[in-house]
Amino acid sequence: MMKIVWNGAELSCGKDSVRLDGRELALSRMERKLLLYLARHPDTVLSRERLLREVWEYELPGATRTVDTHVKNLRARLGGLGDFIVTVRGVGYRLDTGAGRADGHRRVRRPAAASGRKTAS
Repeated sequence: MMKIVWNGAELSCGKDSVRLDGRELALSRMERKLLLYLARHPDTVLSRERLLREVWEYELPGATRTVDTHVKNLRARLGGLGDFIVTVRGVGYRLDTGAGRADGHRRVRRPAAASGRKTAS
């Protein structure tokens, strides 16, 4: 079982289960495999194609949307820890552990949702 600690929360990943602070998370088999793969390669940018090849074990041109959908679902199930799965625009994803930062915390700025309102210029 692999144990990861982020911001005081402990994530335990096994082949058949994932626990967050001792509470079992309801993840699909592919979500577990994806999380384990990301956890085994922390702070490494992983292309969508590589994730598809290594986690799903197939190569299908144009099928990378599958990866995006699973990452979206995994982030939602992880709650606040899902923010540690960072999108690398145009490439893929990276599990950000905050390593190498003086304060041990990562800083991610998400774009504000478009309100549809125009501002005066």
